[in-house]
Amino acid sequence: MAKGGETNSGCVGVFGILLVIGLIASIPMEVWIGLSGLIVTGVLVWAVLKALPVLEAKRARRTAAAAQRRRDEEAARQRQRVVDLGEMNVGRIDSALAAVQQVADSRAAREGWLGDVDFSVDIQGITDTYARAQQMRRVTWELQALSSPTADDRRLLSEAHATATQLEAAATARVDLILRCALEAQSIDESLRREDEQAQTAAAREALHRELSTLLYGVGAAPSAEAADSAADRVMARVAGYREIKQQITLARGLPVG
Repeated sequence: MAKGGETNSGCVGVFGILLVIGLIASIPMEVWIGLSGLIVTGVLVWAVLKALPVLEAKRARRTAAAAQRRRDEEAARQRQRVVDLGEMNVGRIDSALAAVQQVADSRAAREGWLGDVDFSVDIQGITDTYARAQQMRRVTWELQALSSPTADDRRLLSEAHATATQLEAAATARVDLILRCALEAQSIDESLRREDEQAQTAAAREALHRELSTLLYGVGAAPSAEAADSAADRVMARVAGYREIKQQITLARGLPVG
């Protein structure tokens, strides 16, 4: 009995497999192609979704690294500027550059009141002068560090110190001149703003004078309300005429006037 049951189960299994194979074979090739396309598309979408976070993380790391590299380069550039020009002189040059930008952005410059506002030659001259002064000071520091200074050492150090001071003073005077240019440009902008306000006020005053004069002229030229040939006057005249005729008819009939 057990052996017969196993045989029946095996037959049913084989029949089921054959049935599945038959169903699969009955599916048209177009359906298989469509299903294959869907499966491939699904796999690609899954792969892209899995890869997106990884790619995004790599991109974020590259962006952060590039930003850090730019910050490091800028910090190194600023340190080198301090070495080449001196810390205070770097601050003066930055102030001059800000003033140059202020002049360029001013209305006075845009409208041509200031002429040529290209300060590139001035900035370059100031930078070169500060650089020469700073280089001279570095050499003096090295000379001062030597032991057993001689008379020539002291003479050169004195002359170098005086020359460096003169160079820095000349460059700083040019910086101050550029700063005054920015203040003057700001003053001209303020003057132009006041002129605009005054012109607008004058234009508004003229328009109001013209409108009010027109209104006054219209009042003087228009007929008075009492002399106007209005409908009210015509109606009242007809009322008076009616009453006069009515009175005459009453008198003619010998009736008492009511």
